[in-house]
Amino acid sequence: MQKKIAILFCFSCVLTGLNSCEKNTPVPAVKAVTTAPAIPPVIDNFFSIYYDITSLPISIDFESFKNLGSVQNPTLNEISGIASSYSLPGTLWCEEDSGNENNIYLMRNNGEFLGTVVMSSLTDRDWEDMSIGPGPLDGVHYIYLAEIGDNNVVNADKFIFRFPEPIISNPTFPFTVNIKSVDKISFNYPDGIKNAEAVMIDPLTKDIYVISKEGQAVIYVARYPQDITKVFTMTKLGVLPISDVTAADISPDGKEILIKNYAVILYWKKLGNETISELLQKVPIRAPYQVEEKGEAVCWSSDGSGYFTTSELPGQPVYFYKRK
Repeated sequence: MQKKIAILFCFSCVLTGLNSCEKNTPVPAVKAVTTAPAIPPVIDNFFSIYYDITSLPISIDFESFKNLGSVQNPTLNEISGIASSYSLPGTLWCEEDSGNENNIYLMRNNGEFLGTVVMSSLTDRDWEDMSIGPGPLDGVHYIYLAEIGDNNVVNADKFIFRFPEPIISNPTFPFTVNIKSVDKISFNYPDGIKNAEAVMIDPLTKDIYVISKEGQAVIYVARYPQDITKVFTMTKLGVLPISDVTAADISPDGKEILIKNYAVILYWKKLGNETISELLQKVPIRAPYQVEEKGEAVCWSSDGSGYFTTSELPGQPVYFYKRK
């Protein structure tokens, strides 16, 4: 493991000045004016690590996959992100990537279609993942909808849209509701334009993590509170020896991480009070995974009892991996 540590030195100076005076006029004492040094920003220690993914053991903490049913809405052709609902347990939110409607959808865990949420103020340039986590208001679960895809690597600015998870009261299925007001978190990367398909939220800190897709996975972080008034630059946190990352999620208790590509799901579990950065610098193991064609979605269940996966192809199964 190699680490690069950036050290910031902060210098402050004391400026004094004297007033001019007439001849024989006593010069009054001048008080030194001091300026408190600015608090330096938090700089994460950058890490780059390597391990052979093919040699990693598979976790015994989870059962093998269970096919809960197939995605039943034939219009859902490219599910690229899912999130387990808190407002309506037993259901999953899902979204599609570029070229599709500016909607998110709700379905039962078995794939039964329940309804549509129209994101009236947005367009789907390339939504690639979603997550649910805490946000500005305590006790409220927020959906984080990540417009981070960029296959042609042409868009410097990326966006994550944050809004309270819809609460569907007395629903008649299938329902349709509209959401107009969202927080727009606008950012770019410190090392150029990137294509990414994975976002995860730390429920303990409200920090946002984005993981690049091509080449080795680069992890970026936006610490809470994220600025919603202007474009900011994410912090480059580290590099992992996995490519083609399509999804990621942090467990509801903040202790476990899943990172998925087309072939494997990597799994980390805290042994103490490690930060997400510290945890990712440890060698993971593999989580059980029934390989899916074009599998681009993974999320923890909102009760922490296991995790779900599905594919972006139409009519694909929803798999669940129950915790033992």
